Amino acid sequence: TGRRPCARMPRDPAAMDELEPSPSLAGQLDALAAWRRTLERQAGDLLRFMQEHDVADEASERQIGALRERLDTDRLCVAFVAEFSRGKSELINAIFFADTGRRILPATPGRTTMCPVELGYDAATPPVLALLPIDTRLEAQALNDLRAKPDAWTRIRLDPGSPEKLADALTEVMRTKAVSVDVARALGFWRDDQPDDNPPLIADGLVEVPAWRHAAINYPHPLLRRGLVVLDTPGLNAIGAEPELTLSLLPAAHAVVFILGADTGVTKSDLAVWRDHLGGQSMVRFVVLNKVDTLEDPLLTADAIQAQIRSQVETTATTLDVEPARVFPLSA
Repeated sequence: TGRRPCARMPRDPAAMDELEPSPSLAGQLDALAAWRRTLERQAGDLLRFMQEHDVADEASERQIGALRERLDTDRLCVAFVAEFSRGKSELINAIFFADTGRRILPATPGRTTMCPVELGYDAATPPVLALLPIDTRLEAQALNDLRAKPDAWTRIRLDPGSPEKLADALTEVMRTKAVSVDVARALGFWRDDQPDDNPPLIADGLVEVPAWRHAAINYPHPLLRRGLVVLDTPGLNAIGAEPELTLSLLPAAHAVVFILGADTGVTKSDLAVWRDHLGGQSMVRFVVLNKVDTLEDPLLTADAIQAQIRSQVETTATTLDVEPARVFPLSA
């Protein structure tokens, strides 16, 4: 079957405001932003009322101030989680970069993103790729603390008007470095008690590890302008090696999209990621059954192919113990 090419849309960043996403999602994001602004204004009114009537104390002022700051800076965060080669980066490309007419995030077979990548937008900052060196893990500083230290990050300016330059800049998230086994152990990529999960040794007995601990992309997509933040996570081994992913970033996400391959279903490694990191019932979870185009067979009728897809959806929902309505079959 033929594939419909990506629509070519304006590449001028100023024109991106005109590229409206789905009205339902965009409208809900706008409503959420309006609710936050209203609540922030009401909190300010409450604080002024308390101060004018001499009923405010230091603790209440601090509490209301923290609430207003959180409302001002909080974003709707959706984490995309998958094992390697499930089409996660391709799905993100399809959602956020289709207007460029090409892949922007690395999505070739095999190695893609090697570190957690945040995709969002802050109008006060120009389009930029911010990279936190992996060696900062050795300094015992939390990621949130390092966010407030600009000198700790390497920054690469992005050009949203040039898809080629944009894609070239973002290949940086694939960079690795060779370190000794002792350094890999200190960084969390080598465990003596789980040798099967350790990366293979390369030349001179060194170990290949990600060059970056975290990456943040500031990009003016209409959904990101509305306050959406996407967290693109690496595969199973990298998730386990980054404590902040399992203890902070993933639990703090408002929703998780778990990507599977329709051609493989739920594999053993997929199930390990789901149980170990996404199994909490308090987490809002959605499942994407990607690559349904691989189920197309010229020897089968369209109805038979659809029956196969429905069967995969039902089997996936049963295995992961979610409602079938939360499993979305598609092809990125």
